[in-house]
Amino acid sequence: MVNSSADRYEVVIQGKPQGPFTLDELLGMNLQPTDFVKPVGHPEFKELREIAGLSTLLNVKHEITPPQYFASLDMRLLSTAIDYFIAFCMYAVLVAVYLGGTTDVQGSTPTLLVGLVFVPVFKFILCVIAEGSKKHASIGKMLIGVKVTDEQGRPIGYGKAFLRNMGKLIGVLTLGIGFFTGFFDRRQQCLHDKIAGTLVVKDRLV
Repeated sequence: MVNSSADRYEVVIQGKPQGPFTLDELLGMNLQPTDFVKPVGHPEFKELREIAGLSTLLNVKHEITPPQYFASLDMRLLSTAIDYFIAFCMYAVLVAVYLGGTTDVQGSTPTLLVGLVFVPVFKFILCVIAEGSKKHASIGKMLIGVKVTDEQGRPIGYGKAFLRNMGKLIGVLTLGIGFFTGFFDRRQQCLHDKIAGTLVVKDRLV
């Protein structure tokens, strides 16, 4: 018998999360590899076989399963809108600082309009940093509960995050066709996702 610890776990039983249970209690429940489990406080349930440490303790073979739940394009568009809004707010702060240091507000209008090109630049930088980080998601994606992974569900790192966001330029140059190809893909992969080998996934339904 494995000694009880301070860890507690929730288990989906007959479609409903139940618990929390101790490790000793889990050992007596005869859980199957495909049963959904998560430590208390974690945001997402996973199949027991996917959780390396816990599956070993419960004598279940650890397996890496590919992502099965993919973010729809409307969710992705919403996250993009949020990210652009955040980037615009950053630009607005710079504008406020700039205007605070000039007396020719009216004459500054052309400069401020040209400066709008920095909004997509800010958004690009934010997305590369956030998607390549441990969060795997930009602020917009985090707010709606999706994240970016590779095709096996692993973190993508900064290199793939950069390639993925650079690939979006092709979507722009093709007048949006590169983005809307995701409508016809089972995994909702847009062209830039195919280029970088990435997926945008969402939490399971439980």
